[in-house]
Amino acid sequence: MVRNLVELNRFFEEFRPILARSSPPNRQGRALISTAGSLLGATGGAITAWERGGNLIMNATWGLPPAEARRLRTMAQSPPGCPGEPLGRVGWVSVGPGDPLESGWPQFDRLVMDLAEEQWLALWPLTRVLGSGLALLRFRERPPWGAGFAQAAAGVLAMTVDNVLLSDQVHARQDDYSRIFANSRDMIYLSSRDGRWVDVNPAGVEMLGYSSKEEVLATPDSAQKAYLNPNDRKRFQAAIEKDGFVKDYEVSFKKKNGTPIEVAITASVREQNSVVLGYEGIIKDITAAKHAQEQIEQERRLVASILELVPVAIFVVDKAHKVRHWNKACEELTGWSRADVLGTDKTWQVFNRPKGVSLADVVVDDDQAKLKTIYGRENLRRSAMSPDAWEAEHYFESLGGRPKELFFTAAPLRDSSGKITGAVEAIIETTDLKELQRQLAQSEALYRTLVEANREGIVLHDYNHFIFGNQAFLQMFGLHDITQAGSDFLELLADSCRRSYLEWMRQVERGGGAPVFEGQGVRTDGVFDLEVTATPCPYRGSTALLFSTRDVTMRKAMEEQLIRSERLAATGKLAFDIAHEVNNPLGGILTYAHLLQEDLGVGNELTTTVDKIIKLTNRCKIIVRGLLDFARQDTPEKEPMDLNRVLTEVLSLMEGHMILRRVELVKDLAPELPMLWGQRAKVEQVFLNLIINAAEAMEGQGRLELTTRHNPQTREVAISFTDSGPGMDEEVARKVFEPFFTTKPRGRGTGLGLAISHGIIQQHGGRVELNTRPGMGCTFRIIFPMGDS
Repeated sequence: MVRNLVELNRFFEEFRPILARSSPPNRQGRALISTAGSLLGATGGAITAWERGGNLIMNATWGLPPAEARRLRTMAQSPPGCPGEPLGRVGWVSVGPGDPLESGWPQFDRLVMDLAEEQWLALWPLTRVLGSGLALLRFRERPPWGAGFAQAAAGVLAMTVDNVLLSDQVHARQDDYSRIFANSRDMIYLSSRDGRWVDVNPAGVEMLGYSSKEEVLATPDSAQKAYLNPNDRKRFQAAIEKDGFVKDYEVSFKKKNGTPIEVAITASVREQNSVVLGYEGIIKDITAAKHAQEQIEQERRLVASILELVPVAIFVVDKAHKVRHWNKACEELTGWSRADVLGTDKTWQVFNRPKGVSLADVVVDDDQAKLKTIYGRENLRRSAMSPDAWEAEHYFESLGGRPKELFFTAAPLRDSSGKITGAVEAIIETTDLKELQRQLAQSEALYRTLVEANREGIVLHDYNHFIFGNQAFLQMFGLHDITQAGSDFLELLADSCRRSYLEWMRQVERGGGAPVFEGQGVRTDGVFDLEVTATPCPYRGSTALLFSTRDVTMRKAMEEQLIRSERLAATGKLAFDIAHEVNNPLGGILTYAHLLQEDLGVGNELTTTVDKIIKLTNRCKIIVRGLLDFARQDTPEKEPMDLNRVLTEVLSLMEGHMILRRVELVKDLAPELPMLWGQRAKVEQVFLNLIINAAEAMEGQGRLELTTRHNPQTREVAISFTDSGPGMDEEVARKVFEPFFTTKPRGRGTGLGLAISHGIIQQHGGRVELNTRPGMGCTFRIIFPMGDS
């Protein structure tokens, strides 16, 4: 020990002139490592220092082969995020030829292995105030120093490196020092030798219990008074002036009000012309740490009691695989008493395994190949609780008298040098948990099936983005996955209804408003009618919105069709009543007009007027007859007919008609259509009306496609009339089947043709669908039910 202190003192004395130099950090670093190496008999070495975060600030080599020196400099430029972490994991060690090194920094490990191929290498992590560092010394033989010397020498070297770097940066980092001084959580101070504080940072003011820095500095003998025991300061002075510094020197302080606190002082002597002026350094309040240390022993005594109380089976084995602890839960789980197991290696018998292969046994041996061979089929994995712990699961047919599912985890126990001295294994019975997991999986599968099988779109939104959407929702909006839905439901709606959606959503969030929002959704093929409901629901400790969406386009169309049908039925009844009332007076007018024409004779000047009366009356008769046909609800006899043949015969009747001469007729008739039961003459009237209307819409030139199709699943036959005319807007398409509505010029149409055709189709149990857009032509699709076989 004395020799170690002498050598450490020589370190400090030899480093003192280096600190006095004014030269770049790397040059001073080379002087430090060469001086340290010479004092210790090393053949070469290196010293490297990083700031916090891994920024390299010193990298000097001495006596190393050029190639290895370059590798070290290159490696030091790109360290891990925290270089001190892998170095601290290695510790203050000596590495000889063939010794492995696993620091977690592969490039560093390979370099050390190469440098130690023929010589010994001493590795010293430098625990610095402002970062981390590394000292590396190369020896022909194993370094002979005593226990603890390497760590102490590294501490002296780390402090010296800090002093070098701080001296180099004193001018450039004056502001940084001021911030550190002001913001440090530890007390930074300067004191005189006679016991007065010269300078104290805010943390020191707070630590000492004063109200301001001025009050601290104005108090006579303030540094002397800070010691709880006045003699402690004399002992501190003796210690610091002996070596020129102290590190983590523990002593009792007291605050201004007398409250005792425990502190650790790391400081150095301030000198001028070899005269001690005072001391400077850092004082940490370790009161809590000291109290914690005092509680450690109590906690250790509690550990055994706690292990007995926890409902987890825990046992410990030593390096020789002997059981050193077997808690009560182990007894209850396995049925083996503590007396039968302690001091033995019978864990393999307890769990009915081959000898020496309990998880704790394999972990103690640190044999990963054996570990994976034995436990590879038992869901072996690294534990998330500790990087060197392992977990596995297994089903035991008989343990403690019954079958059990067990989850077990084991971790090595290490001494202060990191050497494995034993292992601890914890075991939890998961039989009930596994059953619950199976039930939960079944419940989850059922939930998924119910949600995915639902024809309504179901989607969950957490007020930031969509979390989940079932297939019905994705298909409704033409999405491949939920990430394409955007961040808000508003993005899935048409512009015309977004304002009303926002108003509705405000009401929903307030707990009121209409339960259903009606609007239009958007997808790639256009807009569609949509109904939405939204319900707040809990999700992962917060609140989310559960949306239910329905595509009501077809329902809306059916509702409009029903309204149109009801309107036509009402109009038909009115037309029927009016036609009956008007028909008889018209018959009388026509009769008297003919009688008057006979009485006037040929050549009378009034004959022309009477002819006009007869013609106009006949036109009224035609209109009245159309009204009667439109409104008539008779059920005349029906006959089976082939729609393909009916359509072909209608086209043959119109062959040569002026309106169709420049129209391209395209027929796509499905073969072997089933027979339709109906009135052939009326169906011909419908076909004739639709063909003439299409030709007139195209003004006698264009393309007219006639298509027939048969759907065995729905047992329906469809006939489509598609023209290339100008099409209709939405308003016209909505009124096209209403009586007396026509887009033809005055005198060219009565407006009853499509209304009558619609009535005929309904009398046959069919329906008519219209698909049109301005500039895109028109398609009338008539759908009849199939006739009986």
